[in-house]
Amino acid sequence: MRIGLYGGTFDPIHLGHLIVIENAINQMDLDRVIILPSSNPPHKKNINKTKADLRVEMVYEAIKDNPKIILSTYESSNDEVRYTHETLDYFTSHLSNHEIFYIMGEDSFMTIDSWRNYEKILGYNIIVFARDGIEEDSKLVKKVNKIRKANPNIYLINILNVNISSTLIRTLVKEDKSIKYLVRDEADYIVKNRHLYE
Repeated sequence: MRIGLYGGTFDPIHLGHLIVIENAINQMDLDRVIILPSSNPPHKKNINKTKADLRVEMVYEAIKDNPKIILSTYESSNDEVRYTHETLDYFTSHLSNHEIFYIMGEDSFMTIDSWRNYEKILGYNIIVFARDGIEEDSKLVKKVNKIRKANPNIYLINILNVNISSTLIRTLVKEDKSIKYLVRDEADYIVKNRHLYE
């Protein structure tokens, strides 16, 4: 099987995240995507985050009706920092009979040189989502082409242009505004009933 790994804080998970997953499944013929909420991501160690168990609950509720998306608590089971290269090592060793792809956005890919053991990460199959389309002379395309000289398994694909972010959703909640149609109803219910982001 072809399996994608998609990590993030998902604070909260929103329709933009789900569209990324669906696009990856469709464009890369993935059989499954494992979604990995992170308890303590290294690039957000000093940022206030909703408790991991609540973020995991929102992810579960948002994906439970899609058999192609699987929730993993590998990165959220404790408060340890989990680095991407460790996650990739873990899943490639435990799913050795499958082809593994790491899904990441353009912004993350453009700063990957600052990630721990990034050279190792760039040796894996990587799916990069272009945020605003694929322009042949863009910095993104140039970086992808440069890395492809060492690893041809870097895949650049378009995402539907949906400008939704977790930051936007948290801001709307704080301002007592609706987040309907930005998140699944199940996640909206948890946000309201647990008084998140107020």
